[in-house]
Order: sequence, then C-alpha cells, then structure tokens
Amino acid sequence: MKVFHVITSLDLGGAERVALNIAKSKSKGFEYHLVEVVKARGTFSEKFVDEAKSNAVILHKSYISSKKIAILLFWFRFLFLMLRYRPNIIHAHTEVPDLSVYIWYKLFGWLFPHVKLLRTIHNTELWGGWKRIGRKVEQMYKSCDSNIAVSIGTKQRYIEEYGDSPVKVIYNGVEECVQKKFQDVVPGKINVLFAGRLEYQKGVNEMIQVFKNLANDERYQLFVVGTGSMKEKVDRELSAFHNIKIYDKIYGISQYLGSFDYFFMPSNFEGFGLMCVEASLAHVPTIINKCMGLDETLPENWPLSVKNNDVNDYLLLIHKTFPFADNYQLNELAYSYAKQKFSLKRMQKEYETLYQITIVR
Repeated sequence: MKVFHVITSLDLGGAERVALNIAKSKSKGFEYHLVEVVKARGTFSEKFVDEAKSNAVILHKSYISSKKIAILLFWFRFLFLMLRYRPNIIHAHTEVPDLSVYIWYKLFGWLFPHVKLLRTIHNTELWGGWKRIGRKVEQMYKSCDSNIAVSIGTKQRYIEEYGDSPVKVIYNGVEECVQKKFQDVVPGKINVLFAGRLEYQKGVNEMIQVFKNLANDERYQLFVVGTGSMKEKVDRELSAFHNIKIYDKIYGISQYLGSFDYFFMPSNFEGFGLMCVEASLAHVPTIINKCMGLDETLPENWPLSVKNNDVNDYLLLIHKTFPFADNYQLNELAYSYAKQKFSLKRMQKEYETLYQITIVR
C-alpha cells in the first residue's frame, strides 16, 4: 500500500512531525511518501530530510518558496506524482496541504477513482483568514468521510464550526527519546522552559507577562525557544533581563527537555499539545492553560493548570507552590499517562488499520 502524506514543508512543525512519525513505521506492506507543498530552507529542513531518508521515507520536494504560488501550482506537479506512483491513500495535514489537495482533486480526482482521501485535523481553530475558502474545502472532505481529529476537543470544535460529520479521533503518538543535558540550565535554580512558535495561539503575550514578573528573581532561570511573527516583541520585552535566555528554534529540542524543572505551555488554543507529551515522557511537569485539546494530554485534575490563561493565576501557582515537594509523584503520574495513551506504535497501528479499512470501503 502506497501512502502519500502531503505536508506544508519538509521542516519542523507539529503536523509535519506527526506525518513523519506515521511514515517512520516499519510495518510490512506499506510504502510511505512525504510530499512538500512549499519549499523549505535551512538547517532544520536538512535535518528533517535526513531523518526521513534514514527511515526509508520517500521524499518529493517542492521548488516554490511562495506559499500562494505553491498552492496554486501544486496540482500540476502532483498530477505527475500520481501518474508515476499510483498511491492508494492521499493523507493531507493542515490547511496549506488541505487546500492544495482540494484544488488537485477538483481538477483531476476523477482520473483516480480508487484513490482515497484522508486528512488529519491538527487544531481547534481552522482556516484563520481563509474562512470562506475553508468552508468549500470542508464540504469536500466531509463528503469523502476523510476527517481524523487529533483529540476529542478538536473533534468537538470541528463539529461546532462545520456541522455534524463523521470524525474519527486518533491521538498523536510521541517517540520517547534519550535525554541529553542542555548546557545553559543553571544548577540550584528553577529552570523553566517555553518552547514553540511565537504566535498568539501559543500564548506568547501571557508568557511575556509571566516571565516579566519573574525577571531578575534569582530563584528562576527562564528560557524562550522559538521563532514567529511575535519574535520581535519577545526580544523587545524580555532580552534585557539577565535571567531570561532567548533562542531561535532548536532541532530535536525534545531530547533536552529533561534538563528543565518545568515546561510552560500557556496556549490559547491547541489541537493537541505534542510538546506537553514530550515533556511528560522526559519526566518534566508542564504548566498549562486548561484549553480544549491541551487538557487531554495530562491526567484529569492536573494541578499545574489554570483556566482562561489567567496571568495572575499562573503567578499565584508559581509563587505559592514552586518548587513542588511532590514533583517526583507528578512526574511519574504524567509519564505513565503519556506512555500508555500516546505511544508512537499505537498511533502508527491505528492509522495503518484505518488505511486498510479505507481502501476497501
């Protein structure tokens, strides 16, 4: 069985990581391809490509760096890939691939009546400023019975937005990795990490306010890792403080999570908190905003959570309870929960079972 995973870029990202993790499966009888819509650049892309190749994943790179042009011309390149490889399944991940596959399907889907479409919904908020386009695209995916959600919260939000529709839930699987020491952590201090895209979704404004309140407090060493549209604001607001370190993206940051005392994830919305699970598997407790999707990644009644992303509640939690006397119990509780519910093999098996069911229906 040949499966085409269509992703935005051969680069680091939550959806891209999930697609690669599925494609890394060693199950017999499956051939996995990653098809890139928008050309990626830089060191992170090179490492992503190396990881894919080392796991025998076949790559199809784009040559167009402009997102809009890449979407509009994707159908032309994809048609040739379809004619050459004749996949059984096309599996899209996030809006750029969703729209690209939609255009191709409307033009040439009739040539491949036996090819089945699947798409994973990775977020509780879809389509951003493309709402009108998104509604048309969603009609197609709903009619193909192709929707898979990464969490119950994602499924609920999708149904609220686009109406009742068959939506399966397959939780993202995370690979447990050997931990390495992050050289900049400070022994004797409480080392707190925020890592993710510097965008509104990830709660960057709340992170800035919390970290500013902890700035120059000698008990804490704070770390910010990421890039995005709010990078300039983060640098402007936080770079002057001696106990706050700011980095661009760090490839494979999951292998360093065990060096920190706490992981901070104040997301305004999430489909699924992939890094929260990675932190749990590294025996590090995560402080979260109790939003849909993210709250499913930790045990019920998790004590390191606040509602409505309330900055004052974060500070109250931090000042009154750090360091936790029962951190070991918290770590083990989160680790056991993640290990049981979000294993990589479990996700791969559920997707491959779905692929087999899909091609015979």
